[in-house]
Amino acid sequence: MSNIAIVTDSTAYLSSEYIEKHQIKVVPLYVNFGDESRREGEDLSTREFWNLLPTLKSLPKTSQPSVGEFVQAFEELLKTHDSVIGVFLSAALSGTYNSAKTAAGMVEGDITVIDSRLTSYVLESMVKEAVEMRDAGKSKDEIVARLDHIVWNSKAYFVLDSLEHVHKGGRISGAAALLGSLLQVKPVLFINSEAKLDVFDKVRTRRKALDRIVDLFREDWQKAAGAPVHLAVVYADNLADAKQFQERVISEFPDINPELSELGSVIGTHAGPGVLALVYYFG
Repeated sequence: MSNIAIVTDSTAYLSSEYIEKHQIKVVPLYVNFGDESRREGEDLSTREFWNLLPTLKSLPKTSQPSVGEFVQAFEELLKTHDSVIGVFLSAALSGTYNSAKTAAGMVEGDITVIDSRLTSYVLESMVKEAVEMRDAGKSKDEIVARLDHIVWNSKAYFVLDSLEHVHKGGRISGAAALLGSLLQVKPVLFINSEAKLDVFDKVRTRRKALDRIVDLFREDWQKAAGAPVHLAVVYADNLADAKQFQERVISEFPDINPELSELGSVIGTHAGPGVLALVYYFG
């Protein structure tokens, strides 16, 4: 087994069992309720967050780990490992990657820090593929090359139940949010070439928006010409809807078995409940 440590942040939404079994170091982001800060996945579970959210008078805020937290994590790992690979939430959505990058420059040792350009399912998949390759004895360079492939070949299309959370969190323009409210359109959102959340298309109903993201996946799947498919239905406190959408995808693509991936508190703060998304990469 390669002596490589793997680090990520809490928006990979890995299970505690997986983290412990594969010795993943997770540096948590924070959800701030007024003066109270809680560490995602440690002081605040996903279920607890979704139960709490409707009771709040104002939306919580989120914050990244400090540079010092990453310095401490890297230094501890390098005591027992030859090198460290860190994969983190998109730099366009959070300062987490930049904190980790700064910390890596302050620590003596072999540290590679990668911007996933996404979060949740893609970040989770990057960690799991890195673990699989590490445990198979692959070199650090081979692992990093594979992770880079995932970064630059991933796509995500989202349908939000409301634009309120994403607008208040500053992740989408006020004009787009107002348009969605006034005209009752359901924007299809995506991660653009700058890794920022943007409007891809606007349709009149949620059903048509879901039809649109299935069609977008189908176009990419046809272009992929038989390449392995890694696909998830991403959701936020709406498991029944996610399972129904998953069944629809399976009915249209019988050879593909999409995973289910729930958003946790940090991303959920900005996306709100009711999200349905298709997130995927090929190869």
